[in-house]
Amino acid sequence: MRQQYGDIQTKGATVVAVSFEPQERLFQLTRQLRLPFPVLSDPERTAYAAYGLVEGSWLKIFSPRTVWTYLKLLFRGRRYHHAASDWKQLGGDFILGEFGTVVFEHRGEAPHDRPSVARLIEQL
Repeated sequence: MRQQYGDIQTKGATVVAVSFEPQERLFQLTRQLRLPFPVLSDPERTAYAAYGLVEGSWLKIFSPRTVWTYLKLLFRGRRYHHAASDWKQLGGDFILGEFGTVVFEHRGEAPHDRPSVARLIEQL
């Protein structure tokens, strides 16, 4: 997302990430990853609930496909920086229109289940 943020801005859009991690941890993570967009803290998971994001089962969290996804990242030299306090919370990706209406939604069914940044940009 960081590498293609310029493409997103060219389309007139902006990125806002939401995490349930504490604000102090997010500040540290944002600096480490040099993210050009804000990451908001939602420890009560109000936004998660509002967008229907649920917790996954342990079977989905540690499925072979999820493990393989993270192993590939490790082999490419990428580290997993996020020390999540809740491994079971699943995420999602949403694009909101001008008046806050959801124009694209993807609720992850496992940690590796995310649309590509290219797909998100196509939806803008």
